[in-house]
Amino acid sequence: MPSVTIDTGALVAPPLSASPEDVHQYIQSILDWRRLLDEDWVKIYMSERAPEILFEDGLYPFRESLKQLFTSKGIIQYDVNTVARVTDHLLQITPTFEKFFRVSDVLASELTTNPDLLSFSITKNLASDLARCIVLIAILRGHCLNTALDHTLIMRYAPDAQSIEVRALIHEFEHLRDDMEPIPMDPEYFEGTVLVCNSFRSLVLSIDETAIWDAAQDEVGLDLAVRIALYKSRIDRQLEPEWDNLGLFVLGRRFFETAKACCRVNPGSFPRRVLRAMLETIEGSRMEDTHALREDIGGNVPQRTRGEDKAWRRDIDYEYHLHYWGCEDGTKEFASVVSHNDFSIPG
Repeated sequence: MPSVTIDTGALVAPPLSASPEDVHQYIQSILDWRRLLDEDWVKIYMSERAPEILFEDGLYPFRESLKQLFTSKGIIQYDVNTVARVTDHLLQITPTFEKFFRVSDVLASELTTNPDLLSFSITKNLASDLARCIVLIAILRGHCLNTALDHTLIMRYAPDAQSIEVRALIHEFEHLRDDMEPIPMDPEYFEGTVLVCNSFRSLVLSIDETAIWDAAQDEVGLDLAVRIALYKSRIDRQLEPEWDNLGLFVLGRRFFETAKACCRVNPGSFPRRVLRAMLETIEGSRMEDTHALREDIGGNVPQRTRGEDKAWRRDIDYEYHLHYWGCEDGTKEFASVVSHNDFSIPG
């Protein structure tokens, strides 16, 4: 399951000297992360040191500084309490990044990142904790098999959905893991990478939908893979997709079973071809690859129906096909993935 750590500095409101554009960008980013709180496909973490640092630096609570900021910039279209509730909720999230990944602390020096991430922090304490989190995430990504490959660090001013190179001297590393491979220690330099993003949009774009498909244990995982692929497809076509309104489609009761069975005997690129066929079905494109699924073989045989719903067959490739119901209300109900000679469709 994808997961994120939100940099503590991303919650801090801009100073009163900030431009209206910077303030609006901050508000939008906070509301972006509110959307994540409502999603069950991604786990959100914060640094365990976040509350302590914010109190020590006089940055928390946020509500009073937000009131001053909104008043000084004449912002009336957003509510202070809405923004403050989101930041407060994020600070209360448990388990923390450290608890979930079972890492305690790291002592490192001469840390560099390419591009530079540390220059975005507004206080020394925030910069120090960000540096610690960067090194810990890089260690997990590089030295614990598959532990944090889909984990992303969220920063307000980070480059858009990039893999960041990390280099540091590591003096001490505390953890409770039993799968940790040896890491380079001082005087040898540690090198690794972290994934960063700065918006909900860039987070979705950074996720590999085929990896989500492959790892899916039920139809929820497949549904997420389709949504991610559909979102990316619309971005590629210079559209502005809404995550909560991506199209009318559902997965039928046997779709997971049949799709996974066909994927098992066709490893490699087959899941991507299935996703492509599903996207084309939802978008109504390449209709030349779609044919009515009839009651029996023969051109004069009537199309199979389920009440007012009609059965269709779309080519995935020569050997496999996607069967679905075109429902009366416009919903596409994906019923099954089948081999060439299978003309059945679950009701």
